[in-house]
Amino acid sequence: MKIKASVISLLLAGVLSLCGCAARSTTTVAPPAAPADTLEHLREDLDRIFSDPAFAGAQWGVEVLSLDRGDVLYARNSTSLYMPASNNKVLTAAAALVRLGPDFRYQTAVSTDGEIAEGVLHGNLVIAGTGDPSAAARFHEDDPFRVFREWARRLKESGVTGIHGALIADGRAFSEPSIGSGWEWDDLPFGYAAPVTALQFNENLLTIEVAPAEKEGVAASVRCSTLADCVSIESAVVTSAASSRARITIRRGEAPDSLVVSGSVPAGSAAHSRTVAIPNPARCFLLALRKALEEEGIDVSQATVGPVIAAGGPEPAETRLLFSHSSPPLSEILKPLLKVSQNLYAETLARTLGLAAGGEGSFEAGAEVLEGILQDMAIERGSYRYADGSGLSRHNLVSADLMIRILRFMYRHRNFPHFYDALPIAGVDGTIRGRMRGTRAENNVRAKTGSIAQVRSLSGYVRTAGGEMLAFSMLANNFLVSSRSAEYVQDSALERLANFNRQ
Repeated sequence: MKIKASVISLLLAGVLSLCGCAARSTTTVAPPAAPADTLEHLREDLDRIFSDPAFAGAQWGVEVLSLDRGDVLYARNSTSLYMPASNNKVLTAAAALVRLGPDFRYQTAVSTDGEIAEGVLHGNLVIAGTGDPSAAARFHEDDPFRVFREWARRLKESGVTGIHGALIADGRAFSEPSIGSGWEWDDLPFGYAAPVTALQFNENLLTIEVAPAEKEGVAASVRCSTLADCVSIESAVVTSAASSRARITIRRGEAPDSLVVSGSVPAGSAAHSRTVAIPNPARCFLLALRKALEEEGIDVSQATVGPVIAAGGPEPAETRLLFSHSSPPLSEILKPLLKVSQNLYAETLARTLGLAAGGEGSFEAGAEVLEGILQDMAIERGSYRYADGSGLSRHNLVSADLMIRILRFMYRHRNFPHFYDALPIAGVDGTIRGRMRGTRAENNVRAKTGSIAQVRSLSGYVRTAGGEMLAFSMLANNFLVSSRSAEYVQDSALERLANFNRQ
């Protein structure tokens, strides 16, 4: 049996050394473990996997813990600090589940300071938000206006068929800044860097479609396919030769709500889509509301859009509540946050922690709450850096051991089923749906990915062939090979763990 295990280990080492940083297939299966495997052989194999020469100048932080037996199966630089990228969402999601609970719902109040006479609301419609991110297409059968259509129905039930006043956004619940510390300036125009506000529509992003003209050298068509009034677009995109590649650059314009789209798209190609961040989300929220009210038969021709009241702004005139809107529960909001790594949801939850705990919807207040929760997980303040809720910032720093402490705590927590269900499943869904297919890790590994330049992280749970539940964290920083190469190393290690059957 020992001879057989040694041969397996040598074969694995040969495969890894031959692969280097070349293109790698997720269907490459780590050799299956012997019917009875030793921890010594497991550690030898994992050492070979993480010693891939393609990462000679990079850093790996790794830890694997048996949640059933409590022992560390493998550790490599596990207490050193690394940029986690979107593994930072594990911190945010875990803290939210512990502090807020899976049944927490955001509340949005729709009020007025006027009276209804002969079907007309003479006064302002005031929308006070607390950060609900769910007025979005993914929650409403691809219709981002669905919530507002429901509001129109409720207004009509109250006798309102027209509004003579202003649509006012009360966004005082969240304070500035609306983006994370250390977010890079060239990320800011894109949808994954959408700013966070107390009133949010369609995840605070829009879709820009760029379509070529029929002839080379002619200006391309650039339009916003969601809500054109939210941004002004300055287009400098031309149609290039049919054999060329699309090159589209998006940047913020000089005006607050403007975007500059430049570059080229090849003749004869289909329209090219890009998601962009809404520069002024609360104002766009009101524009979307007005559009939906109009489409549902409420006369808004005499209604104005704005003002938007930010944190520290004046309190609106005394109002009476017309109705309140509840979001889906936190357990549902966590699924896009973790499965598809939705940054806005994580940033929203970070601020929600502060709002729920002490009435201050700032990142700083939320981070203070999170740090207290991590202390309960035996993670000391000062042993990590939590710079934003999503992991887009390169200022975040965590260790593999910190990630394992969170995963172990959540495994024992009453809300673990909601946390586990929200994680991506290898070969099935989320950000690892294309990975580890055809292996024992498929439909087994539940893990959160993390991806920014020169960073690939993966932390979560895997069950071994012997039935043990393991928590793992694999953090790669400062590599110069392809990101796929880092993912291959992670997948190979997880295939080996999934095949492990302890003696």
